[in-house]
Amino acid sequence: MNAAHWAAQQERGHRLFLRLTAWLVRYLPVAAVRLCSALVCAYFYATSPAQRRHVRRYQTRLRACFPDTPLPRRFAAYRQFAAFGNALADRFAVWQHKIRYADLVLSDPDNLYADIRNRQARGQILLCSHLGNVEVCRALVGHHEGFKLNVLVYGQHAQMFNQALAQAGAGRIGVVDAGSLDTAAMLDLARRLDAGEWLAVAADRVPVRGSKSVRVPFLGREAAFPQGAWLLALLLKAPTNTVFVLKKQGRYHLMLRRFADTPACARHRRGETVAQLAQRYAGVLAEHAAQAPLQWFNFYDFWEEDDG
Repeated sequence: MNAAHWAAQQERGHRLFLRLTAWLVRYLPVAAVRLCSALVCAYFYATSPAQRRHVRRYQTRLRACFPDTPLPRRFAAYRQFAAFGNALADRFAVWQHKIRYADLVLSDPDNLYADIRNRQARGQILLCSHLGNVEVCRALVGHHEGFKLNVLVYGQHAQMFNQALAQAGAGRIGVVDAGSLDTAAMLDLARRLDAGEWLAVAADRVPVRGSKSVRVPFLGREAAFPQGAWLLALLLKAPTNTVFVLKKQGRYHLMLRRFADTPACARHRRGETVAQLAQRYAGVLAEHAAQAPLQWFNFYDFWEEDDG
C-alpha cells in the first residue's frame, strides 16, 4: 500500500471529540446536523483535489461497466460528496432513533431472517462495505430481541466511538478490534458464534497493517480486497452473507443475501479459495454500486494508481 492508505484519512478520535459526539447525538436536531454536514462536505469537496480525482475515476469506471447506472450528468462528483454528508446526517437520525426498523424496506429473498430469529442456531458472518449506510443496521439489531451483532473494527478509537454512541442512547452493538486477532481472540469469536452471536466485517477495504489482501478485477481494473472476511469464514467454519443498506427514493433498503455456505478447502488451496470468494464479492459489490452510484463512500485511491 502507498502512503495514502485509507486509514491515514480517518478522523483522529480523542476523548474530547467523543464527549462532543455523545452530546451532539443526544441533543442536536437532525435538521441542524444536515446543515452542518452539507457545509463540511462542501468544504471537503473544495479542498480535496485527490479525493475529487478518486471519485471521478470511480464514476468513469462504473459508467463504463454499467452504462445505464443512474449517475447525474452535471456535478456528479460534488453530488457524491453531498450524498456522503446526507448519509452522515442519517446516521444521527439512526442514533437518535428517528430512523427505525419500520422505516426500512426489507429485501430478503433467501430468508436470512429465519436464521437471525433462530436463537438456537450458530451465528454467521455479515459482509459489509462502504457502499451505502450500513450504520442503519443498528435498527435491525434493536428490532430483533436477543439478536447480538459484533462488528470487527480497526483501532481503539472506533471502539471508544461506539461506546460513546451507546452512552448517548444509540442502539448497542458489540465491537471487536480486528487489528489484534490472535489465537485467544479467534477462540473468543468462535465462542460467540457458537452462542448464536453474529459477526459483521468490512469486505472492501484492505487491512491497516500487514499484506492480507488479494487483487481481483473490480469495475474493469484490478483492485486490492481484504482476505480477512474469507479467512475468518474458513477458520471459524461460518457461512457468509452480504448486507447492503442503500437509499432509494428517500427510503433505506435493507438488502440481505446468502453469499457462501460454510467454506471448506485443503490448506494448500486456501489462497485460491480466498481469491475466488473475493472475486465473487467484488462482482456483487459492483452490481450494487450500479444501483446507487453516488453512495460509494471510499474516497481514497481504491485502485492504487496515484503512485504509478
